[in-house]
Amino acid sequence: MERMKGRIVNIEKHQNRAVYIKQGISGLNQHKYENYPGGNGTYVTGGEYLGTSLNVKIYVFDLEKSFIFDVYEDIKLITGKSRISANLLEIIESHQGEKIDVFVDDNKVSFDPRILLQ
Repeated sequence: MERMKGRIVNIEKHQNRAVYIKQGISGLNQHKYENYPGGNGTYVTGGEYLGTSLNVKIYVFDLEKSFIFDVYEDIKLITGKSRISANLLEIIESHQGEKIDVFVDDNKVSFDPRILLQ
C-alpha cells in the first residue's frame, strides 16, 4: 500500500431519486393520465427514493487523476448517527481544498473519511 498526496476538490450531498415516465400516449387515451404531471403524450407516473450520497472528489497529484468516493454510510457509521445534520455537513464541507493522504493499493484508491470530521 502506497501513500500519496491528494487534494479534496469538491464535496457534494445528493438525494438520489428515480422518476418513471410513460411516453407515446395517444390523444384518445390522454384523459386517463389527466391526474399525472405532464402532457402532450408524456406523463410522470411515479418515482422512488434511492438514498443519499455524500460524494467527495479527490485529485491525486502523483496519478494526475480525480477519484470520487461516496462516504455517506461511512460517516454515519463513524459518528453513530442515523443521518448527517446540517451542522455536521458544514464541518465536512469545511475540508474542501485541503491536502490529504490517499492510499493506493494496486488498482484501489482509498482515504480515511475520519479526517472529514476533525
